[in-house]
Amino acid sequence: MIRRILRLLARLLLAAWYLPLFLVMTVGAGAVCLAVSLFSKRLARVVSGQVWASVVLGPAFIGMDVKGAEHIPAGGGFIVFANHRSLLDIPAASLAVERPLSWVAKAALGRLPVFGWVLSRIHMLVEREGGADAARRMITEAEGRLRAGEILAIFPEGTRNRDPLTPLLPFKKGAFIIAKHTGAPLLPLAVVNSGRLWPSGSYLPRHGSLKVAIGEPLAPAPRESLAALTRRAREALELLYLEASSAEAAEASPAPSAEAEEASPAGTRDAGPAGTRPGDSPPRDA
Repeated sequence: MIRRILRLLARLLLAAWYLPLFLVMTVGAGAVCLAVSLFSKRLARVVSGQVWASVVLGPAFIGMDVKGAEHIPAGGGFIVFANHRSLLDIPAASLAVERPLSWVAKAALGRLPVFGWVLSRIHMLVEREGGADAARRMITEAEGRLRAGEILAIFPEGTRNRDPLTPLLPFKKGAFIIAKHTGAPLLPLAVVNSGRLWPSGSYLPRHGSLKVAIGEPLAPAPRESLAALTRRAREALELLYLEASSAEAAEASPAPSAEAEEASPAGTRDAGPAGTRPGDSPPRDA
């Protein structure tokens, strides 16, 4: 009972200062981005990415553990594609890549005040239902951005995944259409724990640590079909996400004490159900 009261008080205290800070900094960063974009869109992306991301994570006491940063291409344009469970995925990807990202988002978001204006000005909005003409416009714009060395970032699931038992939702094909037509490498990026730290429907994040795993870039093969490339990319991201989830779960599990090891016959633990190994547990929800 006492723990519940203390937890409630802590949440109320967090709400009293974090929500106003989050709203002020989000609107403020948006205004700065619009002003700076008149001179440098790259600098505006730094503000909307790394600067805003630090404000979102730092005051909420959310840390980050990044694995695989060596896989990030040293230069040139490429496409980052990531899983999506929470608002936290955006700052996580921005800080993990450590370079300005041009987010590819649906055109409907451009109608939102401030946030939509920033997206329209410095990021890339696409029409999902626009047919062949919209696809051609998307490819043309993406090709120009990649040629200029921009890094495009996209959530190919198209929306947040709220199912804790499903690693990934089916993929939209936009990112892979761009990759096929431009030859740009695809960089898989898995974010673990974001859905637990700031679940859908919650007004406040929880403190904790985000795990980010970056995989090796995928190069579109010359004669590879769009369906095959999409499937290969999805399999790569799903494997990366599951491996990162399992590693995080293993780190969170307490190690067996020496006394417990000695108490088991031959220093081993009891076996689990058939088909499992001792100590196996399902990955935790991100």
